[in-house]
Amino acid sequence: MLDIVDRRPSILHITLQTGQSRRSYREDVEDSTIALLRPLLQADGDYDLPLIENRRLKITRSGRLLLATVHAENRICTIGVANQTVGAEKLWQILHEEVKVATNRDRVPPSPWCAVRLETGIADHPEDAQWLPDFERCLAWAWITIHRDHG
Repeated sequence: MLDIVDRRPSILHITLQTGQSRRSYREDVEDSTIALLRPLLQADGDYDLPLIENRRLKITRSGRLLLATVHAENRICTIGVANQTVGAEKLWQILHEEVKVATNRDRVPPSPWCAVRLETGIADHPEDAQWLPDFERCLAWAWITIHRDHG
């Protein structure tokens, strides 16, 4: 029997409301996309989203943990990215606060992961559901590569 281990860099991408998850691989995100998103991740703040009109991104960083919220007039989704074990449980629990989800607050996946919580504002912008999953994983990879490239 042949035991094949996939050693490609990957993250677990989870949607909290549905519990659906999938592996996301670094090779699936173009370097140019990461270069476009990296400036948004250099400091905490509220930024215009590149290439998406009337959408903003609020960034909060802590070590190798990221909490980002996409919003228009209201919050559309919140994205948590854990690129380390320390603090990942707290971030996971923050994402589970005050919302009904399919995932278990006490079962934190192994890092690295990208967890997404859809917010009530998505109902006002259902078209965002077309681009958000790609954006979420691209943002996660941009965050992870910052730390991979700079220790």
